[in-house]
Amino acid sequence: MKTLEEIEKLTPEELERLAAVQPAPVPEGLQARLRAALAAQEFAAEASPRPRTPRWVPAAALAGAAAATALLLTLPQRGPKDTFDDPYLAYAEVQKAFSTISDKLTGGLELAASQTEALTGKPQAILDKIQSK
Repeated sequence: MKTLEEIEKLTPEELERLAAVQPAPVPEGLQARLRAALAAQEFAAEASPRPRTPRWVPAAALAGAAAATALLLTLPQRGPKDTFDDPYLAYAEVQKAFSTISDKLTGGLELAASQTEALTGKPQAILDKIQSK
């Protein structure tokens, strides 16, 4: 048996000559296993043919893409519309909207504060009552 370094130094012709002189041992039953594997592969190829795509599928996809493109090109472009010509009038409307929002928030905060005072005062009242005993 040669080492890896010795085998790497051999020329291809020497390797062929050595292989012809010293045949490699073949495992028992290798030929039968190879034939069985090849037969199974051939059977599997015959048993499950590849499903073919119907001829109309690519045409339908192309027609759908063309219809979508035509629809997008024919629709009018919609964008934000400027509702005010005068910037001062637009600024006044923004201030009015912010004032309305502020008023609504103030009313909501007052309502929330009044409800939380009643709830947060109860534990303190209970603690005071327990400590006074």
